[in-house]
Amino acid sequence: MAIISLVGLEFFAYHGVHDFEKEQGNNFIVEVEVEVNVPLAEEKDELEGTIDYEVLFKVVASQMAIRSKLLEHVSARICDAILGQWAQINTVKVKVGKLNPPIGAVCKMSGVEIIRSRA
Repeated sequence: MAIISLVGLEFFAYHGVHDFEKEQGNNFIVEVEVEVNVPLAEEKDELEGTIDYEVLFKVVASQMAIRSKLLEHVSARICDAILGQWAQINTVKVKVGKLNPPIGAVCKMSGVEIIRSRA
C-alpha cells in the first residue's frame, strides 16, 4: 500500500458565498492524498503501475475551475473525480483551504478536509 500525495497546490479560483468572492476570486491551497496498491510500480519501476502525479493534478485543477459556493462541495467533487478516474485507488483525502477568508478577523486560511473510501 502506498500513499501518493500532492501538497501545496496553489490555485486562484472563484469559490465563495459572497458576491465579491464570486467576482474578485481568491487564492486557495489544495492537498491530495490517495491510498493505492502499487506492486507493479514497486517491482517494475513503470508509471503504468501507479498514479501519474501530472494526471492527478489535472483532475484537481479541472474541479477547482468550477465555481462553487462551499469548500465542502469543491472537496467532495475532487474526491469523486479522483475515485472515478482510478479504480485502483482505495481512499482519497482532499483538503481545500481558502487564504485570508472574509470572516471579519485575521485568519490565514480556512479549510475543509474530506475523506472518501470505496465501499
